[in-house]
Amino acid sequence: MVLMIDVAVIGAGGAGIAAARALRDAGLAVQLLEARQRVGGRAYTDSTTLGVPADLGAAWLHFADENRWTGIARAQGRRIIERDPGWGARGLVGGRVPDDASRADSEAGFERCWSLLEAAAEGGLDVPVSRLLADEPFRRRFDAVMTWIMGVESCAVSSLDIARYADSNADWAVAEGLGSVIAGAAEGLAVSLDTTVTAIDWDDDGVRITTSRGLVEARAAIVTLPTSVLAREAIRFTPPLPAAHRNAIESLPLGSNNKVFFRFDDADLPWHEPTHCLVHADRSRTVHFGIRSADQPLVMTYFGGDLSRELEAQGGLAEYARDALVQCFGHELSTRIRATLVTGWDADPFAGGSYSAALPGCATQREVLATPVSPRLHFAGEACDVHHYGTLHGAWLSGTQAAERLIDTLRRSP
Repeated sequence: MVLMIDVAVIGAGGAGIAAARALRDAGLAVQLLEARQRVGGRAYTDSTTLGVPADLGAAWLHFADENRWTGIARAQGRRIIERDPGWGARGLVGGRVPDDASRADSEAGFERCWSLLEAAAEGGLDVPVSRLLADEPFRRRFDAVMTWIMGVESCAVSSLDIARYADSNADWAVAEGLGSVIAGAAEGLAVSLDTTVTAIDWDDDGVRITTSRGLVEARAAIVTLPTSVLAREAIRFTPPLPAAHRNAIESLPLGSNNKVFFRFDDADLPWHEPTHCLVHADRSRTVHFGIRSADQPLVMTYFGGDLSRELEAQGGLAEYARDALVQCFGHELSTRIRATLVTGWDADPFAGGSYSAALPGCATQREVLATPVSPRLHFAGEACDVHHYGTLHGAWLSGTQAAERLIDTLRRSP
């Protein structure tokens, strides 16, 4: 059976949903094609396993007071937690409150490291972050933060890419889970689930898309799949993508970030307010605890970079997280764990990681990927946004921008 539409949007994550909503509102016939059996992509709330909502992927409304998803969450009646998450040099270290001198040293260390990145960016330098921090005594702790922010080690992070990332004005959580907001935003859209796209034939007149459920013919298409999926050529493009786009895809691989959630009975969790804890202050291979981040009785262990990737491959995420919990807070707390939930984004065939990180020397490849392949074939997604990559805000901006370009093209062309 052949489906004929105006625009096919491949991937029903944040960028795909944003694009589809804009296209629908412009009066175009649009179809979302999603390989998973759910929408949301790398934003997914599991409300069943632990008995309370847990965001397995995206969990924060970054840039919240300008983020379109914030308004959507409000319209859905979600409870947005408008509270500073307390990251940075604040919080516990090794399970203890650091003294004033240690806290001041941390704040000064972060300031020095960021200043080095900003100075390099002002000079147009695009090198590994590690090269800029070679003699910095605070490097190990900053390296750990890089693995959480970017999903890769500092030696694989473009200094210019991280320097171009915008300062978030607010980072808010959603009590019901941010993934539930993204899923709710797809209601009313035409979505074909369990539909894997294997090939796209494209030219200046339109696209012909081969899927596991048949052929889709459209006047245009927006591809919002993660770069790691595109890099392994899960979709065959005919003619092949231009060399510039192929290079951009290879230059923006997904990092590795995983989570281990521990569920407690509310009374058994000794912290009644949101709390953060860095397990080791002197190691780059360490983890971070987020406690009650979305006002749920959960301790979330956050992994990044090589440690995340290695432990996922070994099946060792939960054990490492439990050992770290014991190290920081004692064995007795671990006996109160009621349930555990572990993510595995690297092995997910429709993700292949967490979010994009530009390789050193490749910061400008985000603009290249966002450039239309042809008037009828566009890419979109967090990897295409220069200043908000790795976030749902960036996904929204990229998806709507691609949609707006196509709306203009299709209104001018038959």
